[in-house]
Amino acid sequence: MSKLNTIALANTFAIIDIILHPFFHLWVSVHPDSYEKVMNLFVAGLHLEVTHFDSSLVHIILGTIIEATVFWLLGYLGATLYNRLNK
Repeated sequence: MSKLNTIALANTFAIIDIILHPFFHLWVSVHPDSYEKVMNLFVAGLHLEVTHFDSSLVHIILGTIIEATVFWLLGYLGATLYNRLNK
């Protein structure tokens, strides 16, 4: 069986987040109601409501860096776990 390249999967997760995170900020700033409706579909039982939105550039950049780091770690750990279980 083939193994996953852990770094490649982690980088892919991070790149996807780096691209999508600013678009989500734009979406919330332009039409928060549609964002709430779509996100409520993904979190059954949890009522999401956008009450305050910080659209400062520093917040968007810092949030993107933190979130991309978390997604990189998730990709790396997911690939590592897959590889260990795929023996």
